[in-house]
Amino acid sequence: MDGASSQNPEAHHPHARGLTVLLSAAGIVAAVLGWRALVTFVQPDPTWSSMAVRLGVAALALLPAAVLLWLMVLTHMLARFIAAAFDPLSNPDGPFLRLNQRVITNTTEQFLCFLPAFLALAAGTSAARMPEVIALALIFAAARLLFWLGYLCGPMLRAPGMAATFAAVTATLAGAAFVWLA
Repeated sequence: MDGASSQNPEAHHPHARGLTVLLSAAGIVAAVLGWRALVTFVQPDPTWSSMAVRLGVAALALLPAAVLLWLMVLTHMLARFIAAAFDPLSNPDGPFLRLNQRVITNTTEQFLCFLPAFLALAAGTSAARMPEVIALALIFAAARLLFWLGYLCGPMLRAPGMAATFAAVTATLAGAAFVWLA
């Protein structure tokens, strides 16, 4: 038995992998259905024919994810202040601070994969397809929120948000590659 599984009681659960797959599939399905629903609420605008305008609209669509990351950092700062954990190098952080730091780190990593692909997709797509692009940014933000809330409830419950995030990032990377390489 390796050290990681001996420290993780969930790893000993006989159905942990199956549950993770099921929760991940649910996250992906929710992301796709949410994306399809959001697309119907965004009406194309004739001004989106300009690449500059599409990039501006894309930047605006990224604000919910940016605000969410800011809220994660703010929560972390407040938790550190409340716990009087001012020197993380000399005192180990408690469970909430460790968990929240992992969420912030993972969200930053995912955002760095998503951001350039999203801007490339917005720049290279047509005005008529911008509702789909905008919906991707909103699904990304929702998936990150689901990841954070799920992780706070229990490590296994982060799977739907992580899978939805992965689906959004993958779709965005594929979409950007398609519009620029096709």
